[in-house]
This record gives sequence, C-alpha cells and structure tokens, in this order.
Amino acid sequence: MRSGIALPRHRATTAHLCSAYPFAAELGLGTHGVYLGSNLLTGGGGFAFDPFEAYTAGIVTNPNMLIAGEPGVGKSATAKTFIHRSVGVFGRWVAIADPKGEYLLLAESLGLTVIKLHPGGSCRINPLDPGPNPPSDAAERVRRQADMLGTLLGTVLHRDLTPVEDAVLGGAMQHLDRAGITAPTLADVAAITVAPTADMVPTSVGLDDLARSVEAIPYALGKLLDRSLRGMFDGPTNVAIDWNGPGLVIDLSAVHHDSEALTLVLVATTAWLQNLIATPGGPRRLQVLDEAWALLGTERTSKYLQACWKLSRSYGVANLAIVHRLSDLRSQSDDGTSASKVSMGLLADTQTRVLFRQSTDQVAEAGALLGLTSTEAQLLPRLVKGRALWKVAGRSAVVAHTIAAHERELCDTDAAMSQR
Repeated sequence: MRSGIALPRHRATTAHLCSAYPFAAELGLGTHGVYLGSNLLTGGGGFAFDPFEAYTAGIVTNPNMLIAGEPGVGKSATAKTFIHRSVGVFGRWVAIADPKGEYLLLAESLGLTVIKLHPGGSCRINPLDPGPNPPSDAAERVRRQADMLGTLLGTVLHRDLTPVEDAVLGGAMQHLDRAGITAPTLADVAAITVAPTADMVPTSVGLDDLARSVEAIPYALGKLLDRSLRGMFDGPTNVAIDWNGPGLVIDLSAVHHDSEALTLVLVATTAWLQNLIATPGGPRRLQVLDEAWALLGTERTSKYLQACWKLSRSYGVANLAIVHRLSDLRSQSDDGTSASKVSMGLLADTQTRVLFRQSTDQVAEAGALLGLTSTEAQLLPRLVKGRALWKVAGRSAVVAHTIAAHERELCDTDAAMSQR
C-alpha cells in the first residue's frame, strides 16, 4: 500500500499552473513604463519598460539602450512604437538621427520638427554650437569642441591626428575662445589652421613650417565645407528648435548610400544634438541613433559615442542605439585589445539590451559581448519576427511585441517590397 494522502491527478494549462508554482516564472519588471507586449517568461503577462523609471527603481544604473537584430525581424517597429508611446503617453522629448528617412510618418504623427540635411540644401547645423546651456567652464566647452573636431578630422583622414595636428587644433579652439567666438564654425577653424599663429601652440620651427605640418586639417574640413557635404555644416545653425514641442527628426537619407559620408554626418549631427539636449531640467529626453553601426566602425568614433553616452545621467537623456549585428560593437581598429575595451566600455554604459534574431554566426559574439547564458545565446537564432530577448541589467525577458492598429503604418518598412 502507498502511504500518505492519495489525490486525483489534475491537468491545467501552464498559464494556470504558474499560480500554483510561482517560482517557475520570472518576476518581471513591474508596470511602471510603456506597454510593449507580453513577457513569455511570466506566463504571458504584460511587459512595460521606461529607462527613466528603471533607473529610478534602481534596476539599472544608466538609462541607455541598445536594439540589435537582423533586417526584417521587428527592431525598427519596436523602436518606433516605444518612441510613439514614450512621447505620446509619457511626454518625453525625443531627438532622432534618421539615416534612411524611416521616421517621417512617426514625426507627422507626433508633430515632431523635421530637419532635412542634404548637400547644397537650405538647412544647416553647426556641430560646434555650444547649445542653449553651454558648460559654465569655458575650458570644458573648448575641450568638447576639440574632441569632436578630432573625431571628425580623423574620420576624413582615416587615421589619428599627429601630435602637432592635435596641438594646433586645440590651440585654434582656445584662440577662437579668447577672441570671444564661443560658437565658431568649421569655416573659422579651417581659416585659422591655414595660417597658425604663435599664440596657438609653442613651436621651435617657423610658422610656415608649422602650417605645412598641419595642412591636412583645412583640406579635410574642405570635405564638409565646399566639397561633397557642402551646405550641411558650413556655417551657423539656421534651424529653429521648438522646446515646447515633442522633439525633432534629422533626416539624413540623402547620404545614406555613402558609408563614409554617413559616418561624418552622424558624428557632426550627434555632436550638435548632444549640445542641444545637454540642458538640465525640462522633460526627460530620448536621443535615438538609427544605423549606429556607422559610429561603431572604428575605435575613434566608438570612443566618441561612448563619451556622449557617459553624459546621459547628468542631462536626463536616454540614448538609444540601433544596429543590425552584435559584431558591429567590435570597432575595426588594428589593436584587438583596445577595440575590445572600447566595446566593453560602451556596453557598460548601455545596460538595457534588446536582442532580436541573430544569425548563428553571431551567437558566440553575442555571448562573449553580453554575458549571455548558453540558453539565451542558443535562443537568438530561433526568435521569430516581433520577439526579442530583453536583458535589463541582470534581468531577462522574452517579449512578444505588440503593434496597435493605428501604429502599423508607422512601422511598415516593407511598403516598397509589398506593393502590388
């Protein structure tokens, strides 16, 4: 005979059994945030997220986000619905760098200002603008401007600046500041580096020899001033920003076909946006960088992006980077060790990772970069469209994202392929 109490066998669905066995399901992140869909690890319960609410609750130590996934798996739709609901429901202010012109319908729906930049166009932004609330420390402002210029010039030249070039560039920015020019243009920098003066940098050689040693700087700036990208960054900013509105979209689709030009434009645009939104107080802000691979292709631009990320908490800004492959996070420098450090530093400042389907050759990279468990890594190639693995600090969720009927048109990036 069997001892103990004999009970009849009971059958039920997993959705009901999770209430009888509560430790078989994830706790989830709670309800404070934008509703995005259902969490398959909590028995299909609702999944909501907001980077600022997560920061306030102590779940994350920074509000930055990364969305990665192959084309056509739903990452753009998730980004757009997240932005649509964050701005429309939570009242967030958003700035979007849009390399493909995919956010124009979203801009129309939310009433975002659209700035269309293209060579020879009428809209112009100055990447050296200190913004509406510049640092009180002039030396800090000059340092940031010089860092951005160094990244921009290094990208054009496909190399790091020489010590002499770096010294002259820093001296040029200090010279312009002493002259009372707090918002110099790229043309101002090009003009002064053509003929550097003795007060810009101590030198044991003649000024003519000094000018020859840095002659690459004005030539490199010429790409932005009077060659392929003229009219976009070659003067003072001439666009107005509505701070009482919901935000803006910068349409960069005119240069999307040229990867080198796109990298340059994204560096300059990110610099301008960073200074623009670096204003304490006011609504919490989102900065969205689509096609962020263009800034992750070299160690130089990756470091610049990381520097921008580090300022997020000070300014109440959550940065959202969107890439295709996890391997995009490996900068293509000569030294794999330094590249790895840049990648790790950027990821440390991005605690919310949203991972859509990745090809099987990306699984090992994902596991190494993100510290995924073997189960999580093996899940990535099997995720269907619209589902993603969310890694929020030490917590995990598998989310089936929901698109509302009125949002479908905003999220359709296959319209051209589906026309009959």
